[in-house]
Amino acid sequence: MKHSIGYLGRFERSFASLRPGVREYVREDGSVGQAHERPKDVDGLFFGYMECDGKRYVAVRVQYAGDDVTFSNPVPLDPPRHTDGKRFGPNPSRFGDDSAERLLIDLIAANPAQAPELMRMARAIGFRTSEAG
Repeated sequence: MKHSIGYLGRFERSFASLRPGVREYVREDGSVGQAHERPKDVDGLFFGYMECDGKRYVAVRVQYAGDDVTFSNPVPLDPPRHTDGKRFGPNPSRFGDDSAERLLIDLIAANPAQAPELMRMARAIGFRTSEAG
C-alpha cells in the first residue's frame, strides 16, 4: 500500500480549529490556505501534519476511507521512523507500510481515547498493531 502525509498549516495558528473535515488553515500573514488533499495514487492512510516553531513537525490527523480522525495529543514526526526518511515540502510525501504502521502505533499510544477508531483503520488495511495494545 502507498501512504502519504500532507500539510495542515502552522500549529500555533491552526491546531485549535482542527476538526474532522476541516480543509483550510491560517497562514502566517492571516490569509487562508488550503490543506493538502490525498494524492490520487495513495490507497492507504493519509496523515496530516502541522509545523511548529523551530522547523519541527507533528502528526495531527489521519484519514482512511470515510474516517477522519484528529488528535488531542499530536505526535512529533521522526522522518526515518515515520515517513521512510522523506522530508516535508510543498507536496504530500509518500511512504510505505512499515513507516505508516509505526506512525499509527505512536498515534494510538499518545491518544488512547481514539484508539478504537485507529485500530479499526489498522485492521482494515491489514496492519498488526499489537505493539499499540
